[in-house]
Amino acid sequence: MSIQQVAEKLSLSADTIRRWERLGMIPLIPRDHNGRRTFTETDIRWVKHAKLLNQMNVSPDFQIEYVKLSMLGEKAAPARQSLLQEQFGQLKADHQCLIEQINAMEKLVESEEPA
Repeated sequence: MSIQQVAEKLSLSADTIRRWERLGMIPLIPRDHNGRRTFTETDIRWVKHAKLLNQMNVSPDFQIEYVKLSMLGEKAAPARQSLLQEQFGQLKADHQCLIEQINAMEKLVESEEPA
């Protein structure tokens, strides 16, 4: 599958996918004899994974480190698990903060309602 096809399928721009690859947020994509990227199903899963992490506001540094560890295979499984646990804890903390902000906004809205 071409980069344009993947971009269209996942509602991303081809430039975004290229940037993620350049930064190491997804593994390098194999290229054909003309130098064009040819995405396998595994490559597409990586792009979907990167998109999900971006939607969760996970840092590019985390994504880059995760890809590096994934490329090392089973021997890096404990390090990957540790990295994921750390990120999960951060997401939970962010979630709690967001709940508190929502509650504060709800109180503000209620106090501004006409009597």
